[in-house]
Amino acid sequence: MTEEHTAPSGTLPAFVISLARDEERRSHMRQQLAALAIAAEFVPAVDGRNLGSDELAAYDRERALRIYGVEMMPTEIGCFLSHYRLYERMQREQMPVALIMEDDLEIRPEFPQILANLLSDPAPPWLVVRFESQRGRVREPRTRKDRGTVVRQLGAGELVRLNIHVLGLGAYLIRLEGARRMLHYGQRIFMPIDQTMDRFWESGIEPYVVRPMQVRQRPDLVSRIGNRAYARRAGVSLWVKLARRVQRMRDSVNKRWYWLRH
Repeated sequence: MTEEHTAPSGTLPAFVISLARDEERRSHMRQQLAALAIAAEFVPAVDGRNLGSDELAAYDRERALRIYGVEMMPTEIGCFLSHYRLYERMQREQMPVALIMEDDLEIRPEFPQILANLLSDPAPPWLVVRFESQRGRVREPRTRKDRGTVVRQLGAGELVRLNIHVLGLGAYLIRLEGARRMLHYGQRIFMPIDQTMDRFWESGIEPYVVRPMQVRQRPDLVSRIGNRAYARRAGVSLWVKLARRVQRMRDSVNKRWYWLRH
């Protein structure tokens, strides 16, 4: 069962992923969306506590240990599937572009105009534009590498192409081709959805963001997913640590080769 939020907006399909039981978060998002005149459909998140055998069958444990460095939590798999199912819907309904959001956000007032400016481009260079990052060096860059390349001015912001990881999928625009690439690359689950997308040298989805970041996660709302992997790696075996180190070396080479070819 989905829930339609009926504030006026354009024709952009917009979705808020939210667990059905999280009424506080849903209420918070309804109020923000109404204030910004953004129409969005609330879609039920996949509950990691109740994954079925078919859903767990997509999890690639060996690849997760080698690349992610720890076992994935069921909540991470549920989050992945929540986004993945929207990509399937985009493919099924042939949506040219969609706005996907999670339910714990604070949104800047200029966000609707930023969206309009991005969507007015007849030949956008991006497949995905992300409006949130959990990395300080992405939000407030201090080096040339972190700053990336400004592609377009957006009035109250700017579109930037990066060659570093973004980390975060709180809110993002995704074009149909981006959804198709994630459907192909994400058939086997081995990392959280945002880190999977960050592997641009394999997924083919180059990292674009808007600065200043248009959304941030509310600090008073506890994550429904849990701790990131770096907080859980202390107990992993030496074999896993070595395998991940080798993988990171390979990834470093492949990233450089990707940018040389592009």
